[in-house]
Amino acid sequence: MRLLLPKLGNRGNAILEFAICLPVLVVALLTVITGGMWFDRYMTVLQLSRNGAAMFSRGMNFNLNANKDLLLLAAADLGITKDGGRGVIYLSRVVQAPPGSVNDGNLVVAERFVIGKSSFRSSAIATPASSIWPNPDKPSPNGEVKDYQNEASAVITAPSALATLPLGESMYITEVYHDATDLNFGAPYVGDSSLTSVIYY
Repeated sequence: MRLLLPKLGNRGNAILEFAICLPVLVVALLTVITGGMWFDRYMTVLQLSRNGAAMFSRGMNFNLNANKDLLLLAAADLGITKDGGRGVIYLSRVVQAPPGSVNDGNLVVAERFVIGKSSFRSSAIATPASSIWPNPDKPSPNGEVKDYQNEASAVITAPSALATLPLGESMYITEVYHDATDLNFGAPYVGDSSLTSVIYY
């Protein structure tokens, strides 16, 4: 007499294959989601730097809190505030030092405004000394750099292509540095987690 056993088919195999593939699929899904969030955040940082350069080049006075608030509207997702938050914005007006000055022929910071947490990261192009910026001879608040033609700390570090700025012209540079540690999910993500954008206008 022969025993008849019920046929299980491929059901057991399908469950086993799904169990093996599931971790790989979950990791792939999380990678796509995280990458999308990083890309979205970077696009916000990039747009903020473009807006800052465009506004500054059109003569917007960032001594005024209302103008800072207007710029920060584009940074609502970044958590940057006027005097703190999770990043910093440097707005610099750069000119060529006139002939006969100590900085003759060099590009120098003539005006600088800082929005956000200045201790987060220093400017990549220049950090004028505290004795010349903000200008102690002018009423506060002001963004003017005193005696930028002769002070070595006002000279900027910039790509050589920018050295062709004509005498008497201004270039507007916006640097945005943002702390994106909130996008780090777990131990595999270590190292620098800041987003940076520098726009020359």
